[in-house]
Amino acid sequence: MKLQFDFSNPFKLLFLLSALAVSIILPFASKDAGITEDEPQHLEHGKKICAWYTGEDKTVGESPFDAKGQWKYYSEGTASKTAINIYGGFFDLVAEVFHRTVFRSLDEYESKHILSAFFGALLFIFTALIAQRISESWAVALLTLVIATFTPRLFGYSLNNPKDIPLATFFAFSILQIISFLKELPRIRTVRLVLLALSFSLAMAVRSGAMILIFYFLLFLAFYFLLQILSGEVDKKYIVKTFALAIAISIAGYLGTSLFWPWAMNNPLLNPLRSMSVFKNFNTFIINELFEGKWIGTGRLPWYFVPKWIYITLPVVSLSGLALFLILIPKFIRKENWRISAYALLFFSAVFPVLSIILGNSNIYNSARHITFVIPSIIVLASLGWAEVFKTVRDIYLKLSVGIAFLIILSEPVLFIFHNHPVQAMYFSPLIGGTKAAFKNFEMDYWGVSIKPAFDWIEKHDSTATAQNKGRIRLWYGEQAKLNHFTEKSSRFVAVLANEDSRDWDYFIQMPAEGKFAPDIVYHWPPKGTVCEIMADSAPLCAIIKNYRLENSSTPAANNAAPVAAAVSADPAANAFNEGMSYYGKKNFNAAVLAFKRAHQLAPKNMLMINNVVACYNELNMFDEALEFGAVGIKVDPNFELLKNNLRETLKAKQVFKPDANYYINLSYNYYMQREFEKCIASSKMILKYQPNSYLAWNNICSAYNELHQYAKAVEACDKGLKLAPKDELLKNNKAAALQAKGK
Repeated sequence: MKLQFDFSNPFKLLFLLSALAVSIILPFASKDAGITEDEPQHLEHGKKICAWYTGEDKTVGESPFDAKGQWKYYSEGTASKTAINIYGGFFDLVAEVFHRTVFRSLDEYESKHILSAFFGALLFIFTALIAQRISESWAVALLTLVIATFTPRLFGYSLNNPKDIPLATFFAFSILQIISFLKELPRIRTVRLVLLALSFSLAMAVRSGAMILIFYFLLFLAFYFLLQILSGEVDKKYIVKTFALAIAISIAGYLGTSLFWPWAMNNPLLNPLRSMSVFKNFNTFIINELFEGKWIGTGRLPWYFVPKWIYITLPVVSLSGLALFLILIPKFIRKENWRISAYALLFFSAVFPVLSIILGNSNIYNSARHITFVIPSIIVLASLGWAEVFKTVRDIYLKLSVGIAFLIILSEPVLFIFHNHPVQAMYFSPLIGGTKAAFKNFEMDYWGVSIKPAFDWIEKHDSTATAQNKGRIRLWYGEQAKLNHFTEKSSRFVAVLANEDSRDWDYFIQMPAEGKFAPDIVYHWPPKGTVCEIMADSAPLCAIIKNYRLENSSTPAANNAAPVAAAVSADPAANAFNEGMSYYGKKNFNAAVLAFKRAHQLAPKNMLMINNVVACYNELNMFDEALEFGAVGIKVDPNFELLKNNLRETLKAKQVFKPDANYYINLSYNYYMQREFEKCIASSKMILKYQPNSYLAWNNICSAYNELHQYAKAVEACDKGLKLAPKDELLKNNKAAALQAKGK
């Protein structure tokens, strides 16, 4: 007796029902998702794109580059109103339109999460359809849909990721169209050509780097024709004709991107390429990344960073299926030429982006989520590997054993998804010990997916807050909207900005990701006052801290953790350090320098104090000061990795930096704010070398002399400035202050 598996139509109904279920369940599950770090700016981006199309606001049509051709985010240090134009924004636009038309009864984030989850469902469906096109089996499609759906990181990201999920969805859609095109040759269908061009346009309208899909299309069409020529099955005229058509469709797809991208419309030919040049090696975001137990600057991560992240975050069912595909590859290369081309495309699309990152030494961070778009190709290969085993094994008992093994392996990510809603994106493979082993070794909740569950816990367990006496919740790390959005809906709680060592808050939601700035937080986890931890299986994603400084406070019953010694004790140095961290988080780097320097004076051998001063100087483009202060730290501890990484970035930036008048204007201001008045005067005089008629330089000199109580020199400087700008109120006020002080 032989047990036969039918890999054809009987499974089509099951596939369709499963696809429908996923399309309903994922959007429904998104209601529990929190707000991620980057969502607020993408929400605003969608509004501005809508306003552009309606003629209400033309901001997103403006160039995101400054006069020197630098992306404004980089050159200005903070995101300008037009900096985000570098992104296509198609998903942001669709989300805004859907909110205005379909989901008007929901708030903006809930609406966007539903759409993100629907895109996630489409991602799973397109991935499954790729497998169906290649295998011509609905059973394999169903198998692929199951594996894709129960990939925890994809499931979790689908709930609230406005970047990587839409990109991965359109990548999968494009690969599906390319494979379908190859399969249908020599027949060329108009609908397929339209879908190909549209798939390229939509993918690039999310991220310009998706133009690599055009390269895939032309490369593997050439590969297919090479196989055909070797088989003697096609003439050269047909190849030339088809290739010319493919190039035309590729050009149409490239130019069509501009229809969904206002800034690209200004120059449809060059602007997508200019965007891609920024993201080819995105070096704007440089921060410490926890990897293999060490905090390492993102520019100094090991070459295997991306491959390892794929390995530790994919379920065993995908990794083992991929291994089976590679083992059984001789069976696959005996197929038809279009199918061999499809296998090659899938493998190449999974490997090439990773190799490009490695060879290009590209800046990558945040658990390598940026290469989420390669995961569907891996899943399809894994599904084909499992399917081939099911078909190859003949013995009934061995076939049953393989089936049972598959279900056992699959059950692990399935259980994780059900037990860890809505933080499924924090999944780690059991091959490294799961989330328990990942904690303190790898980056966890850098995006804030645990903030909403933490707020929900506080609302449920706190019995003291009322509408008249609202509970105060503090969040330090990152985008405050992650908390504010939910406190604004609450009648009992408000979000507050308060120093950690103050009595001005009741609860503090602290994330291990804050270790980017103070590594001791992770190594001394949980913090003092912890009453609950939001967990992903056995790993904490954040701690809910009750302010132990409040007298007679009513503390909710502890859920997971008891208070332990604080990571930073409440002494003057720690207070100054926390003050500096608060200023740093608000991008007030001058105030942060003063606070960190004060902390350094109180604790001169604390390397974090020194490192953070250097980091602030780098943010302010004060590279000489960064090197000078960094040298102090190197003498204290020549092996402190964070400081060494920051100094490397200092040297790298200094080599390409070219001072100009604006640089010295900013430098003069920075010195003034840091109370380095002599240096303020010196840098102001440098302004005059570039701009001899700069009244602003004389104003700064006057202000600095006033602070130095050298009022005669202050009056002299103001007089020189007033000759250039007689009506300038700043100069008048500074001169009046100098005269008054001089008279006293």
